[in-house]
Amino acid sequence: MNKLVLVLLTLVFAFTAPVQASDESKEEPIQHYQVPDVTSMEDAERIFVETTAEMKSKKKLDQVELEQIHVVTYSLEKSVAYFAENLKGERQQLAKELAVVVEDIHLASENNRHEAAKAHLSNYFELAERFASGF
Repeated sequence: MNKLVLVLLTLVFAFTAPVQASDESKEEPIQHYQVPDVTSMEDAERIFVETTAEMKSKKKLDQVELEQIHVVTYSLEKSVAYFAENLKGERQQLAKELAVVVEDIHLASENNRHEAAKAHLSNYFELAERFASGF
């Protein structure tokens, strides 16, 4: 059992890499999880809808739920980045706004900051509803 824990910890630290900091906090999150790049609009939309629903289902925002949110933000970041790179005009601008808020959620959940996560999630759900109406 101890060997398994050691192997898992080694793998986690082996894949750790810095990521761009949020405009709001200037913190640098740690890349704990590797997720595949999003390569199609269909995948981006599916991931966006699924992760938004998963985050919306979290009501307590305790340490366990914040960790779950933290994990899904990795996929959500890839989805929103795909939108920001491949859309045009107003939709692209909204995707860029979403990217900043998703990063803020990522950092707040990663650092177990309940109130900050709650505020960023509220902002995200507002933006996400507007954005998803274009699907």
